[in-house]
Formats: sequence, C-alpha cells, structure tokens
Amino acid sequence: MEDKKDYYARNRQARKEYQRKYYIRNKDRIKRKRKLEELSDPEKFAERKNYNRSYYQRNRARILKKRADAYAKKKKTKKAISADPF
Repeated sequence: MEDKKDYYARNRQARKEYQRKYYIRNKDRIKRKRKLEELSDPEKFAERKNYNRSYYQRNRARILKKRADAYAKKKKTKKAISADPF
C-alpha cells in the first residue's frame, strides 16, 4: 500500500497535466452529456448543483486563495516577459 502512495505522489504532476489535457480535448462532449443528463433527469442536476454549491461554500477561502495565487503568477510572468525586450 505504501508503494502505491509513493507512486501516486511521485506522478501527481504528470497525472494532473494528463487530466487537464483530457478535459480540454473532451470539454464539449462533457458539456453536451451533462446538458442531456439535465434534461432527462432534473433531480440529478439539482443534486449536482447543490453539491457544487456546498463544496464551494465549505472551501471558498482555499479556492479564492488558489485563484489569487494563479493570477499573481500569471501577472508576474507576463510582466517579466514584457520587461524583457528580447
């Protein structure tokens, strides 16, 4: 079991990158599927919406901090690139 944890810890970044690329490639398909699911089963849609709302409320501070950090990092990179003439 410990080896498994080590494997996932070592490959966390690669796994996250793969998941992000997968989502970008299949974003439209995922949205279409959710829209059809919403129309066919409104109760399931309401459950998902309530779950997302409660998750956001529970983790709001962490989510906002993560967004702020990402924005600051992006801004810093953009500033460094624009300051470098070559």
